[in-house]
Amino acid sequence: MEPPRNPYGHARALQDPALFFGRTRLMRQLYSLISNQQSVSLIGVRRIGKSSVLHCLRTHDMQQRFGVEADLQAHLFAFIDFSQHLHHTRPDFFRTICTHLIEQNRGRLTITLPQAEGEESFSELLYGIHKLHLHPVLLLDGFDTVTRNPHFDANFFSFLRSIASNGMVSYITASSASLDTYCHHDIVGSPFFNIFIAQHLGPLTREEAHQLITTPAQASGHPFTDAEVAFVVEQAGGHPFLIQRVCHLLFEEKLHSHGADVTHLKQVRKQAYDDLSPHFSHIWQAGLSDAQQEQFKHEVRRNDASGSKMPELSESALFRTFVSNLYVLHPIKLTPKSLEQALKKLNDVKFLGESDLASLNLVYARAETASSPSVTGKGMLVSKILHEACEKLRGHTGQQEAGNRVYEVLQYRYFKHHSKMSIPQIGARLCISRRQVDRDRKKGIEVLFKVLCEMEMASREK
Repeated sequence: MEPPRNPYGHARALQDPALFFGRTRLMRQLYSLISNQQSVSLIGVRRIGKSSVLHCLRTHDMQQRFGVEADLQAHLFAFIDFSQHLHHTRPDFFRTICTHLIEQNRGRLTITLPQAEGEESFSELLYGIHKLHLHPVLLLDGFDTVTRNPHFDANFFSFLRSIASNGMVSYITASSASLDTYCHHDIVGSPFFNIFIAQHLGPLTREEAHQLITTPAQASGHPFTDAEVAFVVEQAGGHPFLIQRVCHLLFEEKLHSHGADVTHLKQVRKQAYDDLSPHFSHIWQAGLSDAQQEQFKHEVRRNDASGSKMPELSESALFRTFVSNLYVLHPIKLTPKSLEQALKKLNDVKFLGESDLASLNLVYARAETASSPSVTGKGMLVSKILHEACEKLRGHTGQQEAGNRVYEVLQYRYFKHHSKMSIPQIGARLCISRRQVDRDRKKGIEVLFKVLCEMEMASREK
């Protein structure tokens, strides 16, 4: 008897509504906006399901599921993927649009491809469709390749805006970020971007994720246990692509091992991490801003993703591990020299916030808010941590008298800003030579460095 087919092999965009799970609230909002001839910018991270949404929006089965088929009888849908057309010219663009619009609606349109080219051809086609009392809806995937293409100037986008504003067509675009962040410099500030209502594609709800995890396995006759479902949720969060990949590997493990115990789950987790690491790398390098990267590092260091602005990623234990391995758990780059530089500018919080010490896990662990601290905020935390480390120094310097003297040297030299002393002044105060003061200062920095490292490692073990 042949083993059952793995029902979680959908790595590409879904075109079959029967395989589409969740997104109930989003789909209702989209259909409502489409019924009112609005244009929508669909925004979401890589592989979150934008293309699947565009594909399924146009199907009768999906429209029936949401009870909007009657409301959309006068709408013509056409899906166009521009991600493969990086070097389109304006004639190419309008020829592609016109061709797809006609071919995907042959049962309802008897219009032939206009002989004209460019904007004129599209205007002619729209006029013919409008006379039939129909309204075209263009589902434009990868539209950021158009806004970044210098072939498309301000006049081009002005034309697109005008025909949409006149009710001749609606656009539903999909991109990883707002379209105006992906435009070339000649169209920055174009009013074209103002016609869109932004809809963000976030994670599935817990109920929707549970449905995506359990339904295919149940239908195959090899259902997941409660523990296995919890495992998938923990590893993938609510990101549908991550769920699909973890479920795929878990299903394979169940078939070959006739179950999935703790050992097998660990193996699945390792396989999933190796499988998804290239995907995570692409998101990290090409899909996240510097501020978003800092926020993720902050969340991982604090081990707290509550209030995350991108829960579709932060809810995944696999993604958090990726960030941790990439940045957080590497050996700290702190050296006694960088510590000494920080001590010399202990009252300059901006310098401290930009120094090597600002990358310590200690700093992020002590931040009082879920947001990544500012440069100034980091500097203030670094200063506080250094003061605490110095107070712990006495117990790390050997003999009591010598330890107290090293502590006093550091206090007078760096920490007492209102009575900061030079080396000769410290020698006079403590009745020791300048050479001894310098030796004690260097020893104090070395011991302070060890204390700081101990504090750092303790913070990572929590």
